[in-house]
Formats: sequence, C-alpha cells, structure tokens
Amino acid sequence: MKIRKSRLIIIAIVVVAIVFVAFKLAVNKQKFQEEVAFSQRTIDKIPVAVEVASKNVLSENVVATGTLEASDVLNLVSETQGKIIAIYKEKGDRVSVGEVIAKVDDEVISANVLTAEANYTQFEKDVERLTRLAEQNAVTKRDLEQANIGLKKAKADLINARKALSNTSIKAPISGYINNDFITVGQLLGGGSPVCEIVNNSQLKLNVKVSEREAYKIKIGQNVAVRLSVFPDKKFSGRITSIAEKADAAMKFNVEITISNNGAHLRSGLYAEAELPVKNEENIIIKKVSIIGSMENPQVFVVEGEKAIRKTLIIGQSNNKEVEVLSGLTEGDKVVVSGQLNLKDGDNVKVIN
Repeated sequence: MKIRKSRLIIIAIVVVAIVFVAFKLAVNKQKFQEEVAFSQRTIDKIPVAVEVASKNVLSENVVATGTLEASDVLNLVSETQGKIIAIYKEKGDRVSVGEVIAKVDDEVISANVLTAEANYTQFEKDVERLTRLAEQNAVTKRDLEQANIGLKKAKADLINARKALSNTSIKAPISGYINNDFITVGQLLGGGSPVCEIVNNSQLKLNVKVSEREAYKIKIGQNVAVRLSVFPDKKFSGRITSIAEKADAAMKFNVEITISNNGAHLRSGLYAEAELPVKNEENIIIKKVSIIGSMENPQVFVVEGEKAIRKTLIIGQSNNKEVEVLSGLTEGDKVVVSGQLNLKDGDNVKVIN
C-alpha cells in the first residue's frame, strides 16, 4: 500500500510539472507573438516639423566665399644629372627669376665644353683653309661641303655642351617663395628629379561661385571688396578677371577675382569673402537644416496634404543658417525642417508644430 501511495504521489507531481511547463510555453508563445506583431506593425504617420517658405532678402550684397590661390605654383625639376655640391636657397627663402638655387658637380661637363670648343675652332680653321684652296681650284667642292657640315655639327655640339654646363646651376624660373624642397648636398640628381616647389604670391586669385542671374550682373574689370578672416578689420581690393562661360553641375558660374599682394603678406589657402557689386533680390529663403543630400544637389521634403513630397532645388547664396532658393519651391510651401531624415518620397506625415 505504501508503494502504491508513493507511485501516485510521483505521478501527481509529474502531471503538475507537465501542466506548469505547458502553461509557461503558452504564455511565452503569446508574448513572442505580441512582440513580433509589435515589431512588424507600421507607423501610419511620421511626425515632422515644418516651416512655411517665404520671400526675403538674404543679405544686402551678394557675398561669395572661397580660398586664395597663388597666381603661379611651379614644381621645379632638374634638367641635368650629377651630385649636388651646394644649395644656396632652402624652404622659406625668397628667390628671384634667374637666381641660383643649387649647384651640381660640373667637372666632367666643363671638360666636354672644352672639347666641343676645340672641335669647333678646328672646323672653323678647316673651312677657312679649304675655302681659300677652293678659290684656287685646289680642292673639290665636296671637300668644302664636308668641312661646312662638320662645322655645323661642331657648333651644335658646342651649344649642347654649354647648355648642359648652364644646367648644372639650377636657377629659379619664376620669382616667389620656396614652399618645399626635395634635395640635399651630396645627393645624386637625375634628369627630371624634383628640386623644389616655388609659390608666387605677388598676385592671388580667389575663385567663387555665383548664380546665373548674378553672373549677368557683373563684368570683367569690376572692382570687388574682399575680406579675410585673419584680417577682420581690413578690406582688400580685388578685380574680376574671369567669368566662366559654362555652369557647373549645381548651375553655378565660377568667377575669378585677382588681388594684388601689396602691404600685407597674404598667403595661399586663406579663407576669403568677396562682396560682389550686385544687390541681392528678394527670393524664397529656407533654413539650411531642411536640406537633405549635399549643397551641390540640394533637396527638401514639403508637406502636401498629409504626404511628404521630395523636391529638387536650385539654390543661390547662403549664410550659416539660411539659403536662398532660386527654383524648386513656391512661396507658402510647407518645408520639413525636422524629421526629414526618416522620410521617403510619398510617406504619410503628421505635422507636430
């Protein structure tokens, strides 16, 4: 009887355990299904904030930005070969046209010049002698012709030898500053080897971008006021020297402004702002944060009804916060300024502001 009673207890415990496990599995299954359903549910409307596009004047004058570039940048290479025996100008030094920067060993080349000079002198004397004999019919015309051909070749050899000797003195072809050098004393230099980089900042160029309408309101030769961030209290005078004949992918035209480097030691790479002689017109102004993509290919979302519609823009001038829209929007459009990163064209949206 005791054994039978024990078996009944064990069976009861097993049954209770099975019921408990089944219950837990059912609860977990329901919870899992709820989680799957939650993860798969779709948001009917994406919340966004909008601002109404309106017309305004971005700034009184058209201000375009860019960086200063040197009028001439030259990478000087060697026209000779040999060992460098002296360096006269190094990085940071100013050089003038024709000034010697470095000297290459010229002992062998000097000997070649002496040989070429001797050959040339010999052929000169031969031609003079044969010319006198030819006048007396003492030599044939062919002998004189051969002597003249030899003289021309000797002259060419002498010119080449003297040029090679001249090339052992590496000279600056332009005036400017040595921005970088690539040689050391004792180095074996080959033909075409880099020697140094010379930057001529006597005149600087500023390349800026303007819209199509602004491009037709300026002309070559006009004076332009230029400001530099490193000299906030100064204005520099520039002159428009080029206006592009073709727009870039963003429908902008490149304008080149030349600035004389007088009075201040201006350097290439400085950030600059040019105030072009054009008055800004009233246009649609939107916030920069509303733009998706790049400024080269700007796009925004506008809310039409309850849908987000993607629009491609053509933009004009801009500042730190706002940008001028030349095409792509109309006054009164509701431009999405927050939440646009989650949007796709045609999504349902809910305006929350």
